[in-house]
Amino acid sequence: MKRRAGKTAEDPGHDSFLDVVANLVGILIILVMVVGAQAQKGFIAQEKARQTAAPEPVPTIDVAGAEAAAASVEASISELDQKIKDASIEAARREAERNRVQLLVTIAEQRLAEHRTALDEQARKSYDLVEQLSQARAEMARLDASQTALTKPSPAVLEHLPTPMAKTVFGREIHFRLLGGKVAYVPWDEMLERLKADAPGHVGKLRDTARAEMSLPVVNGFGARYILRRAEVETQTRLGVATQSRVELEKLYFVDAEQNLGVPLAKALEPGSEFRSRIGAMPPQQTTVTIWVYPDSFDEFRALKAELFKLGYLTAGRPLPAGHPIGGSPDGSRSSAE
Repeated sequence: MKRRAGKTAEDPGHDSFLDVVANLVGILIILVMVVGAQAQKGFIAQEKARQTAAPEPVPTIDVAGAEAAAASVEASISELDQKIKDASIEAARREAERNRVQLLVTIAEQRLAEHRTALDEQARKSYDLVEQLSQARAEMARLDASQTALTKPSPAVLEHLPTPMAKTVFGREIHFRLLGGKVAYVPWDEMLERLKADAPGHVGKLRDTARAEMSLPVVNGFGARYILRRAEVETQTRLGVATQSRVELEKLYFVDAEQNLGVPLAKALEPGSEFRSRIGAMPPQQTTVTIWVYPDSFDEFRALKAELFKLGYLTAGRPLPAGHPIGGSPDGSRSSAE
């Protein structure tokens, strides 16, 4: 048998298969390119759409309002600074004026002291006598005015209760004031004790002046002032007449340190009141109740005196003209009780 001759060329079917594969590869490449191109176009369109989209609204700020508020605050600060400067200028001006007045007063006092020192002994006595005479005349004018006020006709009359004959008070004494229908305790003894303790510390002030006035602390709503004076006393000795200087109390008077002192009479007479407590601590047989009464309270004085009479107390009435302070002096009279 003869052998079959071998094929020397490729089969036609093989070439067709390669063509199909090549075509498929080409188609895939074309699809990839088409898909890529479409994707690129979509990305570009999306980017353009994002860039052309309207921006979000930006919140607006009221710049004008903020500037106006800041300007108002600055104006207020400037106005406050100006007020502070004006107040400082005014305070400095007042201080300068006060210093000027104080300087004038000091110069006047120094010149007066120098003038008195320059005088001889006889002239110095005459100088002091003239000053005392001026003070005495002023005191006499005040007393005349008080007497005139007391002698004026008044519809209120003090009636006498059937008590023993009036006698000068030398025992225990407690003081009250009737003003405006109100009863107020007058700390007479307390002020005298404070005066005795305070006066020795001010004696030195009378070396260069004839009189000096001082204040005492407030007690029970009342303050007090007192005047010390220098007096020249002539004493007979074996060598002749000698002149000695001594300090005397001229007067003591009370001043209201609080407003509306006291309570109405009806309240003062109630059980447990301050008035009842104070007089209750004093024995009736040994105590005199002194009432400083003003013209507007004569009716209350009569009622109070009647009540004290029932309780067994002697009463001393001390009428005062309106506006005249409660006070006393070594030359004054003692209370007379009934």
